[in-house]
Amino acid sequence: MNLKIECSCGARYSFEVEPRDGLMPAPVQCPVCHADGTETANQMIAEMAAAAAAEKGPRLRIRGAPAQEAAAAAVGEPARPPIDMAALKREKRLAEEASARRGAWIAGTVAALVLLFLGGWAWYAFAGSKPRMSAWLKMAGAGPAHVQFLGRDKILVVTADEAALRDLSLKKVIWSAKLGGNPAGAPVSAPRVFEDRGNLWICPGPRVECLDEATGAIKQTIPVPGGFVSFTPAETSLLVVSAPDETRRVALRIDLATGAASSQEITVPRKEKQTLPDDLPPNVLPTAAVLVSQALEEQKFNKPLDAMSSEFFSAGQNLVELRVKLLEAKVTFEQSIKPAGRSAINGQTSASTSTALVEEEVLNDLKRSQTGGVRRVDESRYEVRLRRWTAAEPVEWKGEVTGAPSFFPLTTVDLLAAGRVLFVFDKQNNKLFQSQLNYPLSGRFTTGNAASRPAPAAERNGTLYFFDQGVLTAFALPGGEVRWRLTTFGANAIQFDEEGMLYVDSTTAGPEDIQYSDTIHIERIHPVLLKVDPASGKILWKAEQRGEQCLVSGKFLYAASVEQGGGGIAGALGEALNTPQGGAPVYFNLYRIDPATGETLWDLYYEQRPGNLVVQDNRILLRFGDNLELFKYLSF
Repeated sequence: MNLKIECSCGARYSFEVEPRDGLMPAPVQCPVCHADGTETANQMIAEMAAAAAAEKGPRLRIRGAPAQEAAAAAVGEPARPPIDMAALKREKRLAEEASARRGAWIAGTVAALVLLFLGGWAWYAFAGSKPRMSAWLKMAGAGPAHVQFLGRDKILVVTADEAALRDLSLKKVIWSAKLGGNPAGAPVSAPRVFEDRGNLWICPGPRVECLDEATGAIKQTIPVPGGFVSFTPAETSLLVVSAPDETRRVALRIDLATGAASSQEITVPRKEKQTLPDDLPPNVLPTAAVLVSQALEEQKFNKPLDAMSSEFFSAGQNLVELRVKLLEAKVTFEQSIKPAGRSAINGQTSASTSTALVEEEVLNDLKRSQTGGVRRVDESRYEVRLRRWTAAEPVEWKGEVTGAPSFFPLTTVDLLAAGRVLFVFDKQNNKLFQSQLNYPLSGRFTTGNAASRPAPAAERNGTLYFFDQGVLTAFALPGGEVRWRLTTFGANAIQFDEEGMLYVDSTTAGPEDIQYSDTIHIERIHPVLLKVDPASGKILWKAEQRGEQCLVSGKFLYAASVEQGGGGIAGALGEALNTPQGGAPVYFNLYRIDPATGETLWDLYYEQRPGNLVVQDNRILLRFGDNLELFKYLSF
């Protein structure tokens, strides 16, 4: 028997049943609201049985509803009242209306959440993810200063006269300490600061002061005898080198764990110079401009060479002296401006294609008449003594090199580069290997204060990464096997991110740009940032014209650039005439770069050069003159 029941909730359901004694053999419920439908089913069975009996006559007897009511009365249950169909329809309508209201509320809530998400995303994309100034400080004076983050919620500001720890608002001073400053007439430079084990070691020059990082209390003051030369932190100690006079150096070593200071006086040879013959190379015409340039600058031809020099370095575990003696002076000249080809002035010129060629030709001819268009190359022979203090007496390595040598201490190895040869030493002064370079080092790694020169190298996970002017090479340590080489011209820095990926600050230059480095181009060579797989040397992406200084902090990647000059023809003219552009505008850009793709996420722009630039994740500290500014932005 098939029964079809309409529940009071409006649901309809049917089922097959074989009545037992004219009743349901088991209870039945609505599949939607679970209301009991047994009584309704029993009534329908009785009605269907009565209808069947009427058709077939009195021979068939079915137990009907009266029997059901009698059975209910027998057990004390009240008889079921007849079904009110109007009430059922009213309840069904109310349920439908409630369901519609519930659906409308859910749809409205979802729409509101979508709009809120879209609004939040739009705000984040156009405002929240961009840096905004959250705090600023007017400093006392615009002299050299050191600024850095201490932890996540403090900023340290150090000048020659004072050290102060501030909160992120830059207004609240947690502590401040007066420093000794510099003697009158002494050169003013930014204080050197090193943080270690809750201590701040600050060296403004004539002394080293140890401050408690929590309170600012001065725990120790150590005088530096003689003229300050260098301040180099290492893993377990600080090395401060000073020069009481021309032939003496004092190496002051401070143990970071105990604060104990010990000094060692080293006698060095008197610095000597050897003057080269004042002769012009045969391919240079002695024009008046060339002779004036030669007489005033002494940079192209007759600049004296160092005949004896001594420089000191902290190599982490020990002190190293690089003692150099000139054995044989030899200077050659090579063309530094590309030889003039067919003149574009007399050719078929057009405003759209040849203006830049004509301008470059005129400017290069002008510069050639000023300088001779040649570069001086030092091919002298030098004796090198690499003296390393691993005990009371130095361990010495002695050798001869061609070209002025430069020393670069790293974590587990030290490097000596001269001309086109690289020597690699361990920390006991044993030479591990040497390698021939494709190009000599750029001048930024061989001139200036030896202790503060950047290193054209880095080491990580048993690999030495070293670059000259045209090739970046990965050497296996300690043997020196070449793992890969990457050709990139004009590289100036390399570093790693927290995932171990390698970033290279390089340029769009080519071999000809390195060979003819003084050639003027209206369209300048642009900086380029490379992300490189350190295992294979494969370039993962490159970003052009996005700054020449890469800054890595956690998962955040930045690139900064500072350009001076009017650009284009104005800058090229100043270069041709060798005239400094002191009053030219300065353009500073800080780009945030997506480490995954190399795309630029935003650009912070100023028309002045920052005195300090420090990044910590999504926070940026910039100092312009006496203004210190803190920028923040949201990031996920």
